[in-house]
Amino acid sequence: MATTSRPISLAHLTVLDTTPPELVTVAAAAGFRSIGIRLTATPSVGVPPYDMLHEGPMLRETLERMADTGVSVLDTEFLRFEPDQPVGIPEGFLDISARLGAKHVLVMSAEPDEARTIDRFGDLCDRAAQYGLYVGLEFAVYTGVRTLAHAAQIVGKAKRANASVLVDALHFSRSGGIPAHIRAADPSLFRYAQICDASPDMPGPTDTPNLIREARTGRLLPGEGVLPLAELVAALPAGVPLAIEAPSRATVELPALERARRAYRAMSALVGAGSV
Repeated sequence: MATTSRPISLAHLTVLDTTPPELVTVAAAAGFRSIGIRLTATPSVGVPPYDMLHEGPMLRETLERMADTGVSVLDTEFLRFEPDQPVGIPEGFLDISARLGAKHVLVMSAEPDEARTIDRFGDLCDRAAQYGLYVGLEFAVYTGVRTLAHAAQIVGKAKRANASVLVDALHFSRSGGIPAHIRAADPSLFRYAQICDASPDMPGPTDTPNLIREARTGRLLPGEGVLPLAELVAALPAGVPLAIEAPSRATVELPALERARRAYRAMSALVGAGSV
């Protein structure tokens, strides 16, 4: 099996039609050694309410398949701060994340008020620290945290040792980000990143419906689009894991294993033939 100088992981959104146990099996068969798991239901992108936050068959089978294959969990997804929902952390989310051996939990914020985002983010970091988890704050131009600079500012104000910024290549590009922005930032901000490619036909920065649609079903595999992914990866600190998150409506009819294999080949090519 090929290995890379940067660990590569299969994000659940790439093969969203798989249950968590199926995700483990598909990832292992494709060559991945780690995965990201969506623990919460996300009806807007087709994620059914997997019963992963309680002791039961789904969780047990996932853990069994992980033990059988050696596949680990890089991160669990995803948490979202909504202004009208004061409880942003579902019961059991952090506990099950730790049970799965996850290293990171991912959060986005829809809070329009920065102070509220900082307060809620700090509270999440404190609670996650009790489980040995890092918290990645993901930004997107259509959320309450729009850019890398804004996310870095919030993490800086939160002052939590387990806080980090999650760079998603698509959101980074669509918010005006370029690799030089990553190189100029504090390297300790970055603990892993999400990778995909994108079409040159970019939605406008205020075209929220199409930006969301692109993020959920319009991504491309590395090498299929126009993003400067090699430069982006090179700008990240050495050894930072890369998760492939590339859901595409163009390939949704393909078997999940074939999509995962294509993702693995694309990521292996991205990190460089000399490192594979």
